[in-house]
Amino acid sequence: MGKNDEAWKSVFENLNLLEQINSKGFVYITADELKGNSGDRREPRLMAKQDTQSSRPAIFKQHDLSIFPVDNGRYIIFKDNSLKSYYSYESSLDDVLITEYVPKPDIHNFKTLQLGTISSESQAIDYAYLISLIKTFTGESELFLTIRGRLRSNEFDFHLPNCDHCVSVSGVQIEVDAGFESPDKVYVLETKIGKRDDFHIRQLYYPYRDWSIRTDKEVIPLFVIYTNGIFYLTEFKFGDAFGELQVVKCRGFVINEPLKQMLNLNELIRTLSVADSEPHDVPYPQANDLDKVIDIVTRFDDNLNTKDLIALSFEFDERQGDYYANAAIYLGFLKRDDDEEKRFDLTPLGEELRRCSNRTQRNLLLLKQILAKPTFNVLMRDLIQRDCNLDRLDKNHIAEVIRENTTLSGQTVGRRASTVKRWLHWICDNIEFQTG
Repeated sequence: MGKNDEAWKSVFENLNLLEQINSKGFVYITADELKGNSGDRREPRLMAKQDTQSSRPAIFKQHDLSIFPVDNGRYIIFKDNSLKSYYSYESSLDDVLITEYVPKPDIHNFKTLQLGTISSESQAIDYAYLISLIKTFTGESELFLTIRGRLRSNEFDFHLPNCDHCVSVSGVQIEVDAGFESPDKVYVLETKIGKRDDFHIRQLYYPYRDWSIRTDKEVIPLFVIYTNGIFYLTEFKFGDAFGELQVVKCRGFVINEPLKQMLNLNELIRTLSVADSEPHDVPYPQANDLDKVIDIVTRFDDNLNTKDLIALSFEFDERQGDYYANAAIYLGFLKRDDDEEKRFDLTPLGEELRRCSNRTQRNLLLLKQILAKPTFNVLMRDLIQRDCNLDRLDKNHIAEVIRENTTLSGQTVGRRASTVKRWLHWICDNIEFQTG
């Protein structure tokens, strides 16, 4: 159990919160109550920051609970059986049309902000604005940056799902990553580095409600994801009822380079030195999203050098933080700190990945590291023989190759086979192979 799980368990037990929630459907709690009953006096703001379903503490997952801030230092916890508080992308981002975007300005002239050096949400937004990507997506010919940062909200209210309780919000701290104004609209943006399976709608809903009070222009919420050289932009529309959120449009853009690169597989394999065996000092991969592995390495600093910090930054639980750190170690980009085992350091190869100036270079370096591993080398050859059709690569066959090259057994092999298939899927999505 992680530290946040333990802190929330302590709060619920000390204040008998479940009894109150089961009786009324909700309970209000103050920041002081959170801090005083969490055991190690954890920061209430961080305890209440549950921006994805997987980042929720165990007790929230077990009892289908969600949390919102309602005013300065006060929160509401409530039954959310249908998880109306979260919008789930599920696998829809995998099906988004991604097009090559060629900016009108010569982006090579810009030395202080470059695509290969983006490491924060604000840099991602600034770059997208610089190359007129936001104008292209919105269709606006005039668009100006007018909002950024934190402010206290106006007063607004909404009804909780599954019960008739009206929640009044006032003076809550709202952070807008960026807001852009056109002659008749205001666009409020929430931005993330790394793909998200879902997100807490508060991140868009609160700014949307607040700015709808502050201006008579139409307020449009946009959710922006930047991951390994690709921008995903989604325009949403809120309905009248709480949790009503529909996608108006969603597009992906890769900047100044094709989505797929052409490679001769036989030539590539001839240049590789394939390891005799799988690594024994790190778990076999359990992290599904290779772009996220790249994002962790390219953003790596003192704020990402433990599994807890990785989990906090990418808004998933500590276990997944461990999975992704171990995947980066497996691929040779990170290593465990010699003096502090819980900390990670970049390897020379990780430094090389960070220096890559574009997505094509990063993907090639990652591909070489994957194919140097025995299981993936065998399976990639098998996949090429099947015309890169993953439907023709049986999961049982993947599991058998894993068994032959590792000490894994039982149901664990099946779970690892799912991750392997996701990695092979990433390769097919990003690489066009020639076999002659």
